[in-house]
Amino acid sequence: MILDHNRMIVEVQVQRKDGTWRKALLWVDTGNPDFMLSEQLARDLGLAPPAEDGKPSDAAPSDVDVVEAPAVRFGGKDLRVDSVRTTVIFRRPWLFNTMHVDANLPSTVLMHYQVVFDYPQRMVTIGDPGSVEHRGLRAPAVVNPRTGIVQLDALVGRDSLSLALDNGASYSFVSAAVFDRLVEDHPEWPCSVGAVGCANIWGWWPGEPDYPITRLPEITWGSIPLAQVGLVGLPDIFRGGASLSAFYSQKAARAVDGFLGPNAFKAFCVEIDYPEGAVYFEKGPEVDPHDLDLVGLTLRPEADGGYSVIGVIQRGGRPAVEGVETGDTLLRIGDLTVAGATMGTVIDALRGRPGEVRMLVLGRQGKEIRVEAAVHRFL
Repeated sequence: MILDHNRMIVEVQVQRKDGTWRKALLWVDTGNPDFMLSEQLARDLGLAPPAEDGKPSDAAPSDVDVVEAPAVRFGGKDLRVDSVRTTVIFRRPWLFNTMHVDANLPSTVLMHYQVVFDYPQRMVTIGDPGSVEHRGLRAPAVVNPRTGIVQLDALVGRDSLSLALDNGASYSFVSAAVFDRLVEDHPEWPCSVGAVGCANIWGWWPGEPDYPITRLPEITWGSIPLAQVGLVGLPDIFRGGASLSAFYSQKAARAVDGFLGPNAFKAFCVEIDYPEGAVYFEKGPEVDPHDLDLVGLTLRPEADGGYSVIGVIQRGGRPAVEGVETGDTLLRIGDLTVAGATMGTVIDALRGRPGEVRMLVLGRQGKEIRVEAAVHRFL
Protein backbone atom coordinates (compact mmCIF):
# COMPACT_ATOMS: atom_id res chain seq x y z
CA MET A 1 0.00 0.00 0.00
CA ILE A 2 0.90 3.64 -0.37
CA LEU A 3 0.76 5.93 2.65
CA ASP A 4 -0.22 9.47 1.69
CA HIS A 5 -1.16 12.10 4.29
CA ASN A 6 -1.32 9.16 6.75
CA ARG A 7 -4.01 7.44 4.65
CA MET A 8 -3.58 3.92 3.25
CA ILE A 9 -4.12 3.59 -0.49
CA VAL A 10 -4.41 0.19 -2.19
CA GLU A 11 -4.87 -0.94 -5.79
CA VAL A 12 -7.92 -3.09 -6.58
CA GLN A 13 -9.93 -4.15 -9.60
CA VAL A 14 -13.49 -2.91 -10.01
CA GLN A 15 -16.02 -4.38 -12.46
CA ARG A 16 -17.87 -2.29 -15.02
CA LYS A 17 -21.52 -2.93 -15.85
CA ASP A 18 -20.44 -4.53 -19.15
CA GLY A 19 -18.46 -7.16 -17.22
CA THR A 20 -14.96 -5.81 -17.90
CA TRP A 21 -12.57 -4.91 -15.11
CA ARG A 22 -10.46 -1.81 -14.49
CA LYS A 23 -7.83 -0.89 -11.94
CA ALA A 24 -8.76 1.60 -9.23
CA LEU A 25 -7.04 3.16 -6.24
CA LEU A 26 -9.00 3.04 -2.97
CA TRP A 27 -8.18 4.52 0.41
CA VAL A 28 -8.77 2.13 3.30
CA ASP A 29 -11.47 3.62 5.52
CA THR A 30 -12.33 1.77 8.73
CA GLY A 31 -14.31 4.79 9.97
CA ASN A 32 -16.90 4.97 7.18
CA PRO A 33 -19.58 2.37 6.36
CA ASP A 34 -20.46 3.96 2.98
CA PHE A 35 -18.76 2.96 -0.27
CA MET A 36 -18.10 6.35 -1.88
CA LEU A 37 -17.28 6.45 -5.61
CA SER A 38 -15.82 9.42 -7.42
CA GLU A 39 -17.88 10.80 -10.28
CA GLN A 40 -15.18 9.81 -12.77
CA LEU A 41 -15.06 6.19 -11.57
CA ALA A 42 -18.85 5.89 -11.47
CA ARG A 43 -19.19 7.12 -15.04
CA ASP A 44 -16.52 4.71 -16.27
CA LEU A 45 -18.27 1.83 -14.50
CA GLY A 46 -21.61 2.82 -16.03
CA LEU A 47 -23.12 3.69 -12.65
CA ALA A 48 -23.73 7.40 -13.27
CA PRO A 49 -25.37 9.26 -16.16
CA PRO A 50 -23.03 10.76 -18.79
CA ALA A 51 -21.80 14.26 -18.04
CA GLU A 52 -23.64 17.04 -19.83
CA ASP A 53 -21.50 19.17 -22.11
CA GLY A 54 -20.58 22.44 -20.46
CA LYS A 55 -22.12 21.46 -17.13
CA PRO A 56 -19.63 21.37 -14.24
CA SER A 57 -19.74 18.30 -12.07
CA ASP A 58 -20.38 20.36 -8.94
CA ALA A 59 -23.67 21.50 -10.49
CA ALA A 60 -25.10 17.99 -10.16
CA PRO A 61 -28.29 17.95 -8.08
CA SER A 62 -26.93 15.78 -5.28
CA ASP A 63 -24.92 12.70 -4.42
CA VAL A 64 -26.59 9.62 -5.87
CA ASP A 65 -27.11 6.24 -4.24
CA VAL A 66 -26.25 3.23 -6.41
CA VAL A 67 -28.66 0.30 -6.21
CA GLU A 68 -25.92 -2.34 -6.30
CA ALA A 69 -22.24 -1.95 -5.45
CA PRO A 70 -19.73 -2.84 -8.17
CA ALA A 71 -17.73 -6.04 -7.73
CA VAL A 72 -14.29 -5.47 -6.17
CA ARG A 73 -11.19 -7.67 -6.28
CA PHE A 74 -8.29 -7.20 -3.88
CA GLY A 75 -5.15 -9.16 -4.73
CA GLY A 76 -7.25 -11.46 -6.91
CA LYS A 77 -9.75 -12.06 -4.09
CA ASP A 78 -13.42 -11.18 -4.62
CA LEU A 79 -14.57 -9.04 -1.69
CA ARG A 80 -18.09 -9.09 -0.29
CA VAL A 81 -19.97 -5.93 -1.21
CA ASP A 82 -23.49 -7.14 -0.45
CA SER A 83 -25.64 -4.79 1.66
CA VAL A 84 -23.08 -1.98 1.31
CA ARG A 85 -24.56 1.46 0.75
CA THR A 86 -22.85 2.83 -2.34
CA THR A 87 -22.91 6.51 -3.26
CA VAL A 88 -21.57 8.53 -6.18
CA ILE A 89 -20.06 11.73 -4.78
CA PHE A 90 -20.69 14.68 -7.11
CA ARG A 91 -20.17 17.74 -4.97
CA ARG A 92 -16.81 16.94 -3.34
CA PRO A 93 -14.21 16.25 -6.07
CA TRP A 94 -11.44 17.37 -3.66
CA LEU A 95 -12.27 14.27 -1.58
CA PHE A 96 -10.60 12.15 -4.27
CA ASN A 97 -8.18 14.71 -5.78
CA THR A 98 -6.48 15.08 -2.40
CA MET A 99 -5.12 11.52 -2.58
CA HIS A 100 -5.52 10.77 -6.32
CA VAL A 101 -7.94 7.93 -5.52
CA ASP A 102 -11.13 6.66 -7.12
CA ALA A 103 -13.11 5.57 -4.05
CA ASN A 104 -12.80 4.35 -0.48
CA LEU A 105 -12.74 0.80 0.89
CA PRO A 106 -15.34 1.03 3.68
CA SER A 107 -15.78 -0.71 6.99
CA THR A 108 -18.86 -2.59 5.73
CA VAL A 109 -16.65 -4.46 3.27
CA LEU A 110 -13.76 -5.01 5.69
CA MET A 111 -16.01 -6.28 8.49
CA HIS A 112 -16.32 -9.75 6.94
CA TYR A 113 -12.61 -10.48 7.25
CA GLN A 114 -9.43 -10.49 9.24
CA VAL A 115 -7.60 -7.38 8.08
CA VAL A 116 -3.97 -6.54 8.79
CA PHE A 117 -2.62 -3.00 8.43
CA ASP A 118 1.16 -3.32 8.57
CA TYR A 119 2.34 0.28 8.70
CA PRO A 120 6.10 -0.45 9.02
CA GLN A 121 6.04 -2.81 6.01
CA ARG A 122 3.45 -0.79 4.03
CA MET A 123 1.27 -3.85 3.50
CA VAL A 124 -2.47 -4.57 3.76
CA THR A 125 -3.73 -8.15 4.14
CA ILE A 126 -7.38 -9.21 3.85
CA GLY A 127 -8.13 -12.81 4.76
CA ASP A 128 -11.16 -14.99 5.46
CA PRO A 129 -11.98 -15.58 9.15
CA GLY A 130 -9.44 -17.91 10.75
CA SER A 131 -6.94 -17.68 7.87
CA VAL A 132 -4.57 -15.11 9.39
CA GLU A 133 -2.26 -15.97 12.27
CA HIS A 134 -2.53 -13.45 15.08
CA ARG A 135 0.52 -11.36 15.95
CA GLY A 136 1.15 -9.13 18.92
CA LEU A 137 -0.96 -8.09 21.90
CA ARG A 138 -4.70 -8.65 21.86
CA ALA A 139 -7.23 -5.99 22.83
CA PRO A 140 -10.96 -6.76 22.97
CA ALA A 141 -12.96 -4.44 20.72
CA VAL A 142 -16.59 -3.56 20.16
CA VAL A 143 -17.68 -3.88 16.53
CA ASN A 144 -20.99 -2.54 15.28
CA PRO A 145 -22.40 -5.50 13.28
CA ARG A 146 -24.30 -3.11 11.02
CA THR A 147 -21.53 -0.66 10.12
CA GLY A 148 -18.26 -2.41 10.99
CA ILE A 149 -17.07 0.53 13.11
CA VAL A 150 -14.49 -0.65 15.68
CA GLN A 151 -14.04 0.99 19.08
CA LEU A 152 -11.88 0.37 22.13
CA ASP A 153 -11.85 1.87 25.60
CA ALA A 154 -8.86 4.04 26.39
CA LEU A 155 -7.30 5.30 29.58
CA VAL A 156 -5.74 8.77 29.59
CA GLY A 157 -4.44 9.47 33.07
CA ARG A 158 -7.54 8.86 35.20
CA ASP A 159 -9.91 9.60 32.33
CA SER A 160 -11.66 6.76 30.52
CA LEU A 161 -12.62 7.35 26.88
CA SER A 162 -14.22 5.24 24.18
CA LEU A 163 -12.46 5.82 20.87
CA ALA A 164 -13.10 4.39 17.42
CA LEU A 165 -10.32 3.09 15.18
CA ASP A 166 -10.38 5.23 12.04
CA ASN A 167 -7.48 4.81 9.64
CA GLY A 168 -9.46 6.56 6.91
CA ALA A 169 -8.79 9.83 8.72
CA SER A 170 -5.35 11.44 8.74
CA TYR A 171 -5.12 12.19 12.47
CA SER A 172 -6.75 11.59 15.87
CA PHE A 173 -9.73 13.66 16.98
CA VAL A 174 -12.04 14.06 19.97
CA SER A 175 -14.93 16.42 20.57
CA ALA A 176 -14.14 19.88 21.95
CA ALA A 177 -15.72 19.11 25.31
CA VAL A 178 -13.54 16.03 25.79
CA PHE A 179 -10.44 17.91 24.62
CA ASP A 180 -11.05 20.81 27.02
CA ARG A 181 -11.52 18.42 29.93
CA LEU A 182 -8.30 16.58 29.15
CA VAL A 183 -6.08 19.67 28.84
CA GLU A 184 -7.65 21.23 31.95
CA ASP A 185 -6.72 18.12 33.91
CA HIS A 186 -3.22 18.09 32.37
CA PRO A 187 -1.88 21.66 32.09
CA GLU A 188 1.61 20.24 31.58
CA TRP A 189 0.70 18.92 28.11
CA PRO A 190 1.96 21.05 25.20
CA CYS A 191 -0.78 22.72 23.18
CA SER A 192 -1.03 24.58 19.89
CA VAL A 193 -3.84 26.15 17.84
CA GLY A 194 -4.34 25.53 14.12
CA ALA A 195 -4.47 22.38 12.02
CA VAL A 196 -1.06 21.75 10.45
CA GLY A 197 0.54 18.63 9.03
CA CYS A 198 -1.75 15.61 9.00
CA ALA A 199 -4.00 17.34 11.55
CA ASN A 200 -5.01 19.44 8.52
CA ILE A 201 -7.43 16.64 7.69
CA TRP A 202 -9.26 17.90 4.60
CA GLY A 203 -9.26 21.69 4.61
CA TRP A 204 -13.01 21.61 4.09
CA TRP A 205 -14.07 20.83 7.65
CA PRO A 206 -15.33 23.87 9.58
CA GLY A 207 -12.79 25.84 11.61
CA GLU A 208 -9.58 23.95 10.80
CA PRO A 209 -7.35 27.05 11.24
CA ASP A 210 -8.63 27.25 14.85
CA TYR A 211 -8.45 23.59 15.87
CA PRO A 212 -6.66 23.09 19.22
CA ILE A 213 -4.02 20.35 19.29
CA THR A 214 -2.22 18.68 22.17
CA ARG A 215 0.20 15.78 22.51
CA LEU A 216 -0.56 12.99 24.98
CA PRO A 217 2.57 11.53 26.60
CA GLU A 218 0.80 8.19 26.79
CA ILE A 219 -2.60 6.68 26.20
CA THR A 220 -3.54 3.07 26.95
CA TRP A 221 -5.94 1.88 24.25
CA GLY A 222 -7.42 -1.47 25.17
CA SER A 223 -4.27 -2.99 26.67
CA ILE A 224 -1.87 -1.24 24.30
CA PRO A 225 0.32 1.69 25.46
CA LEU A 226 0.63 4.38 22.79
CA ALA A 227 3.15 7.18 23.29
CA GLN A 228 3.32 10.79 22.08
CA VAL A 229 -0.09 10.79 20.39
CA GLY A 230 -1.19 14.07 18.82
CA LEU A 231 -4.87 14.79 19.49
CA VAL A 232 -7.15 17.46 17.99
CA GLY A 233 -10.33 18.93 19.47
CA LEU A 234 -13.17 19.31 16.97
CA PRO A 235 -15.76 22.07 17.49
CA ASP A 236 -19.07 21.20 19.12
CA ILE A 237 -20.91 22.22 15.95
CA PHE A 238 -19.48 19.60 13.63
CA ARG A 239 -22.01 18.27 11.13
CA GLY A 240 -25.68 19.18 11.06
CA GLY A 241 -25.26 20.97 14.38
CA ALA A 242 -24.07 17.80 16.14
CA SER A 243 -20.81 17.35 18.04
CA LEU A 244 -18.20 14.90 16.79
CA SER A 245 -19.23 12.45 19.52
CA ALA A 246 -22.91 12.64 18.59
CA PHE A 247 -22.18 12.35 14.85
CA TYR A 248 -19.76 9.44 15.19
CA SER A 249 -21.84 7.61 17.79
CA GLN A 250 -24.60 7.21 15.20
CA LYS A 251 -22.47 4.66 13.36
CA ALA A 252 -20.73 3.07 16.36
CA ALA A 253 -22.12 0.28 18.55
CA ARG A 254 -22.21 2.64 21.53
CA ALA A 255 -21.28 6.22 22.33
CA VAL A 256 -17.76 7.33 21.41
CA ASP A 257 -15.72 10.35 22.46
CA GLY A 258 -13.79 10.53 19.19
CA PHE A 259 -11.40 8.38 17.23
CA LEU A 260 -7.74 7.50 16.95
CA GLY A 261 -6.22 7.84 13.50
CA PRO A 262 -3.02 6.56 11.91
CA ASN A 263 -0.72 8.99 13.73
CA ALA A 264 -1.40 6.96 16.90
CA PHE A 265 -0.34 3.56 15.53
CA LYS A 266 2.02 4.11 12.59
CA ALA A 267 4.69 2.20 14.51
CA PHE A 268 2.46 -0.89 14.67
CA CYS A 269 1.23 -3.78 12.63
CA VAL A 270 -2.50 -3.64 13.45
CA GLU A 271 -4.86 -6.56 12.87
CA ILE A 272 -8.62 -6.23 13.17
CA ASP A 273 -10.32 -9.59 13.55
CA TYR A 274 -13.83 -8.39 12.85
CA PRO A 275 -15.63 -11.73 13.37
CA GLU A 276 -13.77 -12.31 16.66
CA GLY A 277 -14.22 -8.72 17.89
CA ALA A 278 -10.56 -8.12 18.70
CA VAL A 279 -7.65 -5.95 17.63
CA TYR A 280 -4.01 -7.13 17.73
CA PHE A 281 -1.00 -4.78 17.92
CA GLU A 282 2.58 -5.75 17.13
CA LYS A 283 5.12 -2.98 17.77
CA GLY A 284 7.59 -2.20 15.00
CA PRO A 285 10.44 0.32 14.87
CA GLU A 286 9.88 3.63 16.60
CA VAL A 287 8.67 6.45 14.38
CA ASP A 288 9.70 10.10 14.62
CA PRO A 289 7.25 11.72 17.09
CA HIS A 290 7.86 15.19 15.64
CA ASP A 291 5.12 14.95 13.02
CA LEU A 292 4.24 18.62 13.51
CA ASP A 293 7.63 20.08 12.57
CA LEU A 294 6.81 22.08 9.45
CA VAL A 295 5.82 25.44 7.97
CA GLY A 296 2.72 26.66 9.82
CA LEU A 297 0.04 26.82 7.14
CA THR A 298 -3.44 25.31 7.05
CA LEU A 299 -4.34 24.36 3.49
CA ARG A 300 -7.42 23.48 1.49
CA PRO A 301 -7.26 21.30 -1.63
CA GLU A 302 -9.40 22.74 -4.40
CA ALA A 303 -11.41 20.94 -7.08
CA ASP A 304 -8.92 22.00 -9.77
CA GLY A 305 -6.02 20.27 -7.99
CA GLY A 306 -4.58 23.45 -6.48
CA TYR A 307 -4.20 24.40 -2.80
CA SER A 308 -5.41 27.53 -1.02
CA VAL A 309 -4.12 28.94 2.27
CA ILE A 310 -7.00 29.05 4.76
CA GLY A 311 -4.94 29.80 7.86
CA VAL A 312 -1.54 30.99 9.06
CA ILE A 313 -0.67 29.57 12.47
CA GLN A 314 0.13 32.01 15.27
CA ARG A 315 3.28 31.50 17.30
CA GLY A 316 4.05 33.76 20.26
CA GLY A 317 1.25 36.11 19.23
CA ARG A 318 2.62 36.55 15.71
CA PRO A 319 2.11 34.65 12.44
CA ALA A 320 4.53 31.74 12.15
CA VAL A 321 4.92 32.67 8.47
CA GLU A 322 5.30 36.38 7.63
CA GLY A 323 4.10 37.53 4.22
CA VAL A 324 1.44 34.84 3.62
CA GLU A 325 -2.23 35.79 3.69
CA THR A 326 -5.40 33.77 3.98
CA GLY A 327 -6.78 33.30 0.48
CA ASP A 328 -3.36 33.02 -1.20
CA THR A 329 -2.88 30.16 -3.64
CA LEU A 330 0.16 28.02 -2.87
CA LEU A 331 1.97 27.52 -6.18
CA ARG A 332 5.37 26.05 -5.33
CA ILE A 333 7.37 24.81 -2.36
CA GLY A 334 11.00 24.86 -3.39
CA ASP A 335 11.11 22.89 -6.64
CA LEU A 336 7.70 21.23 -6.06
CA THR A 337 4.82 22.47 -8.20
CA VAL A 338 1.86 22.16 -5.85
CA ALA A 339 -1.03 22.00 -8.35
CA GLY A 340 -1.86 18.37 -9.06
CA ALA A 341 0.20 17.00 -6.16
CA THR A 342 -1.37 14.88 -3.45
CA MET A 343 -1.94 16.48 -0.08
CA GLY A 344 0.61 14.14 1.47
CA THR A 345 3.23 15.30 -1.03
CA VAL A 346 2.48 18.96 -0.32
CA ILE A 347 2.52 18.57 3.47
CA ASP A 348 5.76 16.55 3.33
CA ALA A 349 7.38 19.35 1.33
CA LEU A 350 6.56 21.75 4.19
CA ARG A 351 8.25 19.49 6.75
CA GLY A 352 11.79 19.83 8.03
CA ARG A 353 13.91 20.50 11.07
CA PRO A 354 13.04 23.54 13.16
CA GLY A 355 14.90 26.54 11.82
CA GLU A 356 15.17 25.28 8.25
CA VAL A 357 13.67 27.52 5.55
CA ARG A 358 11.28 26.63 2.74
CA MET A 359 10.89 28.93 -0.26
CA LEU A 360 7.19 29.40 -1.01
CA VAL A 361 5.75 30.86 -4.20
CA LEU A 362 2.16 32.08 -3.81
CA GLY A 363 -0.44 33.56 -6.09
CA ARG A 364 -2.32 36.68 -5.00
CA GLN A 365 -4.53 38.81 -7.24
CA GLY A 366 -2.73 37.67 -10.37
CA LYS A 367 0.77 38.20 -8.98
CA GLU A 368 3.42 35.77 -7.76
CA ILE A 369 4.85 36.37 -4.30
CA ARG A 370 7.94 34.70 -2.86
CA VAL A 371 8.20 34.06 0.86
CA GLU A 372 10.98 32.46 2.89
CA ALA A 373 9.14 30.43 5.53
CA ALA A 374 10.77 28.89 8.57
CA VAL A 375 9.99 25.44 9.88
CA HIS A 376 8.71 25.40 13.48
CA ARG A 377 8.01 22.66 16.01
CA PHE A 378 4.39 23.25 16.97
CA LEU A 379 4.18 20.37 19.47
